[in-house]
Amino acid sequence: MTSKYFWNPGNWSRLDKNSEVNDFVHRRNIVFSQIMVLILIGLFVHLISDAARSDFAIVGIVAVTIVLTFLFYVLNERGKHRLATLLFFSYYNVMLFLLASLVPREISLGFLFGPLVGLALILNARQDIPLTIFFVGISLSALITLEVLDYNLFGSFKLLYEPSLFNSIINIVSSCLILAFSLWFVIRANLRAELQLMRREEQLRQANEKLDRFLFSASHDLRAPLNSVRGLVSLAAMETDQNILNKYFMMIDDRTTKLDSFILDILEFSRSAKEEIKIEQVSIKEIVEEIADSIQFMDGAHKVKFITDFGNVDFIETDRQKLSIVLRNLLSNSVKYHNQSNLDQWVRISAEHADDNILLTVSDNGIGIEDHLQEKVFDMFYRASDRSSGSGLGLYIVKEALGQLNGGITLQSEYGKGSSFKVSLPKVRVVD
Repeated sequence: MTSKYFWNPGNWSRLDKNSEVNDFVHRRNIVFSQIMVLILIGLFVHLISDAARSDFAIVGIVAVTIVLTFLFYVLNERGKHRLATLLFFSYYNVMLFLLASLVPREISLGFLFGPLVGLALILNARQDIPLTIFFVGISLSALITLEVLDYNLFGSFKLLYEPSLFNSIINIVSSCLILAFSLWFVIRANLRAELQLMRREEQLRQANEKLDRFLFSASHDLRAPLNSVRGLVSLAAMETDQNILNKYFMMIDDRTTKLDSFILDILEFSRSAKEEIKIEQVSIKEIVEEIADSIQFMDGAHKVKFITDFGNVDFIETDRQKLSIVLRNLLSNSVKYHNQSNLDQWVRISAEHADDNILLTVSDNGIGIEDHLQEKVFDMFYRASDRSSGSGLGLYIVKEALGQLNGGITLQSEYGKGSSFKVSLPKVRVVD
């Protein structure tokens, strides 16, 4: 159905840089409905004019054309786009050809073959190029035939002998309006395609930059623990003291554990970037409880008290997996970087309504982040603390996941006193 687009004039033929390529066919069908409404308006004006002048021979043809055009419109609105266009072009080419031969040339019905050619060029999909050529050929052939025969296909027989200046003006204006509307659609479509191409080129450039930075940092962080393990293996091979050997083996186990954690972070990053968004109703409270259970055995987690305050907020329409990634990284970081000098260590997560968004806040009284480091914490592979044993991908993954959810994140932190991350998510995700 396309009618929900038609009745909002501001949405007529919307073609903007955020539109997807496959929307072109859908928008083209919307334009077809809109043009048929314009035609119906013109036909009603003709009907009133002809009835007022008692040209009842023409009134019947106009009335039939109104009924059939409305039928084509209904077919298009019900999704029968191909059938609607086939019937539309077949009827209008035949009707205009015959009617133009039966009324004075001054009524300017021949002008209406111009919009038919324009519509044939934009309303048939690429796979229907032969059909497009066929209807363009039919319209042009009909116009040429009328011109050659001086609009006298049936000799001196005419439905009307006196031309109407009013009807002539209506035909010319209708022709120009529909043709201009068709050309405007094509121009906007080309502009949209160009903007979309530029946008995708920029996305590709950014993706290549990220890939280069990722490969450089990942190769360095993968080689460091491997070289450490190789060195420890070499030392162990020359050692005979069992106590020292055990120490080496513990160090090797520590390095391989960190390497495994780093590889898991890379896999999570790759999976998060590739997975399609799946919007569903998600309970924030349920996700937080699951994450709290899963991180309770982290080093130092038993000293940290979890405080929740969801108020009247619970469910949100978003992607469950990506929201879990965001909250898991933020909560685990709060536990990991707790301040051991504090007797009362806590992590607080709250949720509240903020206009059209849900605002989630994860705060703690941990070690905090120095001012000059705060703008870098969301960068790929960046570690803001010497206590960090992770990959440096956690907050980068958070930022990327929120970008996919049309959300955002901000940081407020005071070194030595704690940090507060504020996550903003739309209550209902809007798809462009």
